[in-house]
Amino acid sequence: MSIQASVLIRTKNEANDLPKALELIRRQSVQPVDIVVVDSGSTDGTVEIIQQQADVKLIQMPPEQFTFGRSLNLGFTRIEGDVVISISAHAFPCDTTWLESLIKPFDDPRVAGVYGKQVSHPDAWPPVQRDYLNCYREQAQIQTCSEEFSDHRFSNANSAIRSTCWQQRAFNEALTGGEDREWAKAMLELGHTIVYEPQAAVYHSHNETLQQVFRRTYRETLAHQAIYPEGGGRIMSLSIAFKMWYRSVKGDLSFIRAQGKEYVWLMRSPLYRLYWVYGFLKPSLPGALWKPFVKRWRKWVTPNQAAIEQ
Repeated sequence: MSIQASVLIRTKNEANDLPKALELIRRQSVQPVDIVVVDSGSTDGTVEIIQQQADVKLIQMPPEQFTFGRSLNLGFTRIEGDVVISISAHAFPCDTTWLESLIKPFDDPRVAGVYGKQVSHPDAWPPVQRDYLNCYREQAQIQTCSEEFSDHRFSNANSAIRSTCWQQRAFNEALTGGEDREWAKAMLELGHTIVYEPQAAVYHSHNETLQQVFRRTYRETLAHQAIYPEGGGRIMSLSIAFKMWYRSVKGDLSFIRAQGKEYVWLMRSPLYRLYWVYGFLKPSLPGALWKPFVKRWRKWVTPNQAAIEQ
């Protein structure tokens, strides 16, 4: 049985990128049975662009009701395909076989979701390029273990989801982010399989302001704590935050030199990574400030076990 695919796109103020994304989708070797766009309050002409597309279904939701999971669930209620392709409006397929590569693994009935490679844009800043290269490798991967943290990887910026699996378990609408990872974890717990397919690649990256970098990692950390309450709620110490900052800056500087990037980034990277790490640290504040003192105090007031035994 041939697999029919639907394309689901979430938008908010995507007038500059959406036309290109739709054009590249229409060039695919395999065509979707329908395209659904969920818009959450665009004011830049995005809605008008969508309304001019005869083959695109538009769903509008109030921006104050938006969460990543809620907008996806809303879109899933209107699709027709066996598999739903979730792609960001500013993600551009790298070739004409992108969609075909995403749906091919669904020949295996155990597969619940497939996510593809994300390639940073040519103008991406060096820290952004390095993060994408570290996250999205060239080798395909089959993820089956619900107990393995790395097997929970998934990204709805470029993914395909079996519609019957979504019916079995919809996306968590309460999360501030990470709805894709949480869903993948749930699928593995139900006995399904997740596949990483690097041949299904898109160009997708952001050169964010420092405040945007902070908000992204802060939002992701809050979601992580909700997904993994048994470990995610632990307080991050200042020493761990410093080590994260130091290692990331060290890696950035090596990458900048090795790739011949603009040397101004030798100075920009430490500040960029400071905001990046602060987003991970903030949910642990103010606990991270007093935790070292409490640890020392407990060590001081707790008698040495050897002394007790004597």
